[in-house]
Amino acid sequence: MKSISLVWGANKATLSGPRSKQHRVRQNARAFAKRLRRAGFGVQKWAKISNRHFAEVAKQMKDENVGDGRIAEVFSAARTLCETYGNDSISPTNDVFGVRRGTIANASSKAVAPGFVQGAIDKLENEHGYEYGPRCAAQIRLQWELGLRREESAKVDLVSDWDREGRTLHVQYGTKGGRPRTLHNLSDRQQEALERALPYVSQSDRPGIHNLMPEGMGDKWQEKLSYAARLCGFTKKESGWTLHSNRHERFHRMYVEHTGFQPPNQHVSVESFQKAARDITGDEWPRLDAEARDDIEVTAGHSPGRRDVSDAYLGSSR
Repeated sequence: MKSISLVWGANKATLSGPRSKQHRVRQNARAFAKRLRRAGFGVQKWAKISNRHFAEVAKQMKDENVGDGRIAEVFSAARTLCETYGNDSISPTNDVFGVRRGTIANASSKAVAPGFVQGAIDKLENEHGYEYGPRCAAQIRLQWELGLRREESAKVDLVSDWDREGRTLHVQYGTKGGRPRTLHNLSDRQQEALERALPYVSQSDRPGIHNLMPEGMGDKWQEKLSYAARLCGFTKKESGWTLHSNRHERFHRMYVEHTGFQPPNQHVSVESFQKAARDITGDEWPRLDAEARDDIEVTAGHSPGRRDVSDAYLGSSR
Protein backbone atom coordinates (compact mmCIF):
# COMPACT_ATOMS: atom_id res chain seq x y z
CA MET A 1 0.00 0.00 0.00
CA LYS A 2 1.39 3.40 -0.93
CA SER A 3 2.12 5.89 1.80
CA ILE A 4 -0.92 8.05 2.60
CA SER A 5 -1.56 10.61 5.28
CA LEU A 6 -3.65 9.68 8.29
CA VAL A 7 -6.32 12.23 7.40
CA TRP A 8 -6.51 10.97 3.83
CA GLY A 9 -6.67 7.43 5.13
CA ALA A 10 -9.56 8.36 7.45
CA ASN A 11 -11.44 9.97 4.57
CA LYS A 12 -10.96 7.03 2.19
CA ALA A 13 -11.28 4.06 4.57
CA THR A 14 -14.07 1.56 3.87
CA LEU A 15 -16.24 1.58 6.98
CA SER A 16 -19.40 -0.30 7.94
CA GLY A 17 -22.58 0.85 9.66
CA PRO A 18 -24.91 3.83 9.15
CA ARG A 19 -23.53 6.81 7.28
CA SER A 20 -23.99 9.01 10.35
CA LYS A 21 -21.81 6.64 12.37
CA GLN A 22 -19.20 6.52 9.60
CA HIS A 23 -19.14 10.33 9.59
CA ARG A 24 -18.47 10.45 13.34
CA VAL A 25 -15.72 7.82 13.07
CA ARG A 26 -13.96 9.73 10.27
CA GLN A 27 -14.28 13.04 12.10
CA ASN A 28 -12.88 11.67 15.35
CA ALA A 29 -10.11 9.80 13.53
CA ARG A 30 -9.11 13.05 11.82
CA ALA A 31 -9.04 14.73 15.24
CA PHE A 32 -6.66 12.00 16.45
CA ALA A 33 -4.46 12.46 13.37
CA LYS A 34 -4.30 16.24 13.76
CA ARG A 35 -3.27 15.93 17.40
CA LEU A 36 -0.46 13.58 16.44
CA ARG A 37 0.73 16.01 13.80
CA ARG A 38 0.56 18.87 16.32
CA ALA A 39 2.77 16.81 18.63
CA GLY A 40 5.38 16.46 15.88
CA PHE A 41 4.80 12.83 14.85
CA GLY A 42 5.24 12.22 11.14
CA VAL A 43 3.57 8.80 10.93
CA GLN A 44 1.42 8.63 7.79
CA LYS A 45 -0.17 5.19 7.87
CA TRP A 46 -2.78 3.86 10.25
CA ALA A 47 -0.97 0.54 9.95
CA LYS A 48 2.03 2.16 11.64
CA ILE A 49 0.18 3.67 14.60
CA SER A 50 1.32 2.27 17.95
CA ASN A 51 0.32 2.41 21.61
CA ARG A 52 2.95 5.11 22.01
CA HIS A 53 0.94 7.35 19.67
CA PHE A 54 -2.26 6.71 21.61
CA ALA A 55 -0.44 7.55 24.86
CA GLU A 56 0.80 10.85 23.40
CA VAL A 57 -2.70 11.88 22.28
CA ALA A 58 -4.10 10.92 25.71
CA LYS A 59 -1.48 13.09 27.43
CA GLN A 60 -2.16 16.01 25.10
CA MET A 61 -5.93 15.86 25.64
CA LYS A 62 -5.60 15.48 29.41
CA ASP A 63 -3.27 18.50 29.48
CA GLU A 64 -6.11 20.44 27.84
CA ASN A 65 -8.56 19.25 30.50
CA VAL A 66 -10.53 17.10 28.05
CA GLY A 67 -12.73 14.53 29.81
CA ASP A 68 -12.05 10.81 29.66
CA GLY A 69 -15.34 10.24 27.85
CA ARG A 70 -14.26 12.44 24.94
CA ILE A 71 -10.80 10.82 24.83
CA ALA A 72 -12.41 7.38 24.70
CA GLU A 73 -14.60 8.54 21.81
CA VAL A 74 -11.57 9.68 19.79
CA PHE A 75 -9.68 6.48 20.63
CA SER A 76 -12.58 4.30 19.51
CA ALA A 77 -12.49 5.93 16.08
CA ALA A 78 -8.69 5.70 15.86
CA ARG A 79 -8.82 1.99 16.73
CA THR A 80 -11.42 1.46 14.01
CA LEU A 81 -9.09 3.03 11.45
CA CYS A 82 -6.13 1.01 12.68
CA GLU A 83 -8.13 -2.22 12.37
CA THR A 84 -9.42 -1.19 8.94
CA TYR A 85 -5.82 -0.95 7.72
CA GLY A 86 -4.80 -4.26 9.33
CA ASN A 87 -3.23 -2.89 12.51
CA ASP A 88 -4.30 -5.01 15.48
CA SER A 89 -1.48 -3.98 17.82
CA ILE A 90 -3.41 -1.30 19.75
CA SER A 91 -4.44 -2.05 23.32
CA PRO A 92 -8.17 -2.94 23.37
CA THR A 93 -8.65 -1.02 26.63
CA ASN A 94 -7.88 2.58 27.50
CA ASP A 95 -6.71 2.05 31.07
CA VAL A 96 -3.12 1.59 29.88
CA PHE A 97 -3.29 5.19 28.65
CA GLY A 98 -4.68 6.48 31.96
CA VAL A 99 -8.19 6.89 30.53
CA ARG A 100 -10.89 5.64 32.90
CA ARG A 101 -14.07 3.82 32.00
CA GLY A 102 -17.49 4.83 33.24
CA THR A 103 -18.70 8.24 34.32
CA ILE A 104 -17.09 11.44 33.11
CA ALA A 105 -18.64 13.42 35.97
CA ASN A 106 -16.34 16.02 37.48
CA ALA A 107 -16.44 16.05 41.27
CA SER A 108 -14.78 19.47 41.35
CA SER A 109 -15.59 22.44 39.15
CA LYS A 110 -13.40 23.23 36.15
CA ALA A 111 -15.14 26.54 35.43
CA VAL A 112 -12.77 29.45 34.97
CA ALA A 113 -13.07 32.36 37.40
CA PRO A 114 -14.88 35.22 35.60
CA GLY A 115 -12.33 37.75 36.82
CA PHE A 116 -9.49 35.72 35.34
CA VAL A 117 -11.00 35.29 31.89
CA GLN A 118 -11.97 38.97 31.74
CA GLY A 119 -8.38 39.85 32.63
CA ALA A 120 -7.05 37.52 29.93
CA ILE A 121 -9.36 39.10 27.33
CA ASP A 122 -8.32 42.61 28.36
CA LYS A 123 -4.65 41.68 28.11
CA LEU A 124 -5.02 40.23 24.61
CA GLU A 125 -7.15 43.13 23.37
CA ASN A 126 -4.26 45.44 24.31
CA GLU A 127 -1.42 43.08 23.34
CA HIS A 128 0.59 45.19 20.89
CA GLY A 129 3.37 42.61 20.62
CA TYR A 130 1.16 39.92 19.08
CA GLU A 131 -0.74 40.74 15.90
CA TYR A 132 -3.48 38.20 16.58
CA GLY A 133 -4.04 39.22 20.20
CA PRO A 134 -7.33 41.13 19.70
CA ARG A 135 -8.67 38.44 17.34
CA CYS A 136 -7.89 35.73 19.90
CA ALA A 137 -9.57 37.86 22.59
CA ALA A 138 -12.74 37.96 20.48
CA GLN A 139 -12.71 34.18 20.10
CA ILE A 140 -12.13 33.56 23.81
CA ARG A 141 -15.03 35.89 24.57
CA LEU A 142 -17.27 33.77 22.30
CA GLN A 143 -16.24 30.62 24.15
CA TRP A 144 -16.95 32.25 27.50
CA GLU A 145 -20.26 33.91 26.71
CA LEU A 146 -21.80 31.27 24.43
CA GLY A 147 -20.21 28.04 25.64
CA LEU A 148 -18.76 27.26 22.21
CA ARG A 149 -16.12 24.60 21.79
CA ARG A 150 -12.70 25.75 20.67
CA GLU A 151 -13.17 24.75 17.02
CA GLU A 152 -16.75 26.02 16.92
CA SER A 153 -15.70 29.44 18.15
CA ALA A 154 -13.12 29.64 15.38
CA LYS A 155 -15.42 28.50 12.58
CA VAL A 156 -18.88 29.85 13.45
CA ASP A 157 -20.22 31.95 10.55
CA LEU A 158 -20.93 35.32 12.15
CA VAL A 159 -22.50 36.85 9.03
CA SER A 160 -24.70 34.05 7.70
CA ASP A 161 -25.68 32.25 10.92
CA TRP A 162 -26.21 35.02 13.46
CA ASP A 163 -29.73 36.48 13.46
CA ARG A 164 -29.23 39.66 15.41
CA GLU A 165 -32.92 40.64 15.45
CA GLY A 166 -34.12 37.13 16.29
CA ARG A 167 -31.34 36.70 18.86
CA THR A 168 -30.28 33.28 17.58
CA LEU A 169 -26.99 31.76 16.47
CA HIS A 170 -26.84 28.66 14.28
CA VAL A 171 -23.71 26.66 15.08
CA GLN A 172 -22.92 24.26 12.25
CA TYR A 173 -19.17 24.38 11.57
CA GLY A 174 -16.59 22.58 13.70
CA THR A 175 -19.26 20.85 15.78
CA LYS A 176 -18.73 17.54 17.55
CA GLY A 177 -20.05 14.66 15.44
CA GLY A 178 -21.16 17.11 12.75
CA ARG A 179 -24.32 17.90 14.74
CA PRO A 180 -25.53 21.49 14.19
CA ARG A 181 -27.55 23.33 16.81
CA THR A 182 -29.17 26.72 17.28
CA LEU A 183 -28.70 28.89 20.36
CA HIS A 184 -31.86 30.86 21.16
CA ASN A 185 -32.71 33.93 23.25
CA LEU A 186 -29.20 35.34 23.20
CA SER A 187 -28.56 37.77 26.04
CA ASP A 188 -27.25 41.29 25.59
CA ARG A 189 -23.80 40.07 26.69
CA GLN A 190 -23.86 37.30 24.12
CA GLN A 191 -24.98 39.68 21.38
CA GLU A 192 -22.15 42.04 22.37
CA ALA A 193 -19.60 39.19 22.18
CA LEU A 194 -20.74 38.43 18.62
CA GLU A 195 -20.66 42.12 17.73
CA ARG A 196 -17.09 42.45 19.00
CA ALA A 197 -16.00 39.51 16.83
CA LEU A 198 -17.46 40.92 13.59
CA PRO A 199 -14.46 43.16 12.69
CA TYR A 200 -12.29 40.05 12.31
CA VAL A 201 -14.43 38.02 9.91
CA SER A 202 -13.80 37.54 6.19
CA GLN A 203 -15.70 39.69 3.73
CA SER A 204 -16.26 36.72 1.40
CA ASP A 205 -19.72 36.04 -0.06
CA ARG A 206 -19.37 32.31 0.62
CA PRO A 207 -21.29 30.87 3.59
CA GLY A 208 -19.08 29.24 6.19
CA ILE A 209 -16.22 31.64 5.51
CA HIS A 210 -17.22 34.56 7.72
CA ASN A 211 -15.28 33.24 10.71
CA LEU A 212 -12.38 34.21 12.96
CA MET A 213 -9.66 32.27 11.12
CA PRO A 214 -7.47 34.51 8.97
CA GLU A 215 -7.86 33.79 5.26
CA GLY A 216 -5.72 30.89 4.07
CA MET A 217 -4.55 29.88 7.55
CA GLY A 218 -6.95 27.00 8.14
CA ASP A 219 -6.38 24.77 11.15
CA LYS A 220 -2.99 26.37 11.84
CA TRP A 221 -5.07 29.11 13.46
CA GLN A 222 -5.45 26.84 16.50
CA GLU A 223 -1.69 27.14 17.09
CA LYS A 224 -2.03 30.94 17.11
CA LEU A 225 -4.82 30.68 19.68
CA SER A 226 -2.73 28.35 21.84
CA TYR A 227 0.11 30.89 21.77
CA ALA A 228 -2.31 33.62 22.85
CA ALA A 229 -3.49 31.42 25.72
CA ARG A 230 0.11 31.04 26.89
CA LEU A 231 0.65 34.80 26.66
CA CYS A 232 -2.11 35.47 29.17
CA GLY A 233 -1.52 32.43 31.39
CA PHE A 234 -4.63 30.61 30.20
CA THR A 235 -3.05 27.15 30.53
CA LYS A 236 -3.41 24.31 32.98
CA LYS A 237 0.23 24.67 34.01
CA GLU A 238 0.12 28.42 34.55
CA SER A 239 -3.33 29.02 36.05
CA GLY A 240 -5.00 25.64 36.37
CA TRP A 241 -7.50 26.57 33.64
CA THR A 242 -7.62 25.90 29.90
CA LEU A 243 -9.71 27.49 27.17
CA HIS A 244 -12.22 24.66 27.62
CA SER A 245 -12.79 26.02 31.13
CA ASN A 246 -14.76 28.83 29.45
CA ARG A 247 -17.38 26.28 28.43
CA HIS A 248 -17.55 24.97 31.99
CA GLU A 249 -18.10 28.51 33.28
CA ARG A 250 -20.89 29.19 30.77
CA PHE A 251 -22.83 26.09 31.81
CA HIS A 252 -22.19 26.81 35.50
CA ARG A 253 -23.79 30.23 35.00
CA MET A 254 -26.74 28.74 33.11
CA TYR A 255 -27.37 26.28 35.94
CA VAL A 256 -27.32 28.91 38.69
CA GLU A 257 -29.51 31.33 36.70
CA HIS A 258 -32.18 28.66 36.21
CA THR A 259 -32.13 26.93 39.59
CA GLY A 260 -31.05 29.64 42.03
CA PHE A 261 -28.50 27.32 43.66
CA GLN A 262 -24.96 26.11 42.95
CA PRO A 263 -24.35 22.82 41.06
CA PRO A 264 -23.05 19.69 42.81
CA ASN A 265 -19.38 20.27 41.98
CA GLN A 266 -19.46 23.45 44.06
CA HIS A 267 -20.11 21.34 47.17
CA VAL A 268 -18.01 18.89 49.16
CA SER A 269 -20.52 16.05 48.66
CA VAL A 270 -23.77 15.12 46.96
CA GLU A 271 -25.49 15.20 50.34
CA SER A 272 -24.38 18.77 51.06
CA PHE A 273 -25.50 19.81 47.56
CA GLN A 274 -28.96 18.32 48.05
CA LYS A 275 -29.34 19.97 51.45
CA ALA A 276 -28.33 23.38 50.07
CA ALA A 277 -30.65 23.01 47.08
CA ARG A 278 -33.54 21.95 49.32
CA ASP A 279 -32.91 24.83 51.73
CA ILE A 280 -33.24 27.30 48.85
CA THR A 281 -36.09 25.83 46.78
CA GLY A 282 -37.61 23.09 48.91
CA ASP A 283 -38.94 20.05 47.10
CA GLU A 284 -38.72 21.89 43.76
CA TRP A 285 -34.97 21.36 43.49
CA PRO A 286 -35.10 18.05 41.49
CA ARG A 287 -37.36 19.62 38.86
CA LEU A 288 -35.19 22.74 38.57
CA ASP A 289 -32.06 20.60 38.41
CA ALA A 290 -33.52 18.47 35.61
CA GLU A 291 -34.75 21.48 33.61
CA ALA A 292 -31.37 23.21 33.85
CA ARG A 293 -29.55 20.05 32.77
CA ASP A 294 -31.82 19.49 29.77
CA ASP A 295 -31.20 23.08 28.62
CA ILE A 296 -27.45 22.80 29.14
CA GLU A 297 -27.23 19.47 27.32
CA VAL A 298 -28.97 20.92 24.26
CA THR A 299 -26.88 24.12 24.37
CA ALA A 300 -23.76 21.96 24.58
CA GLY A 301 -24.73 20.21 21.33
CA HIS A 302 -26.25 17.00 22.68
CA SER A 303 -29.73 15.66 23.39
CA PRO A 304 -31.76 16.48 26.52
CA GLY A 305 -31.42 13.67 29.02
CA ARG A 306 -27.69 13.16 28.40
CA ARG A 307 -26.81 13.29 32.07
CA ASP A 308 -23.30 12.06 31.37
CA VAL A 309 -22.79 15.36 29.55
CA SER A 310 -24.19 17.66 32.23
CA ASP A 311 -22.44 15.59 34.92
CA ALA A 312 -19.14 16.39 33.21
CA TYR A 313 -19.77 20.12 33.64
CA LEU A 314 -21.79 20.21 36.87
CA GLY A 315 -21.08 17.03 38.80
CA SER A 316 -23.74 14.45 39.59
CA SER A 317 -26.74 15.49 41.68
CA ARG A 318 -27.52 11.89 42.76
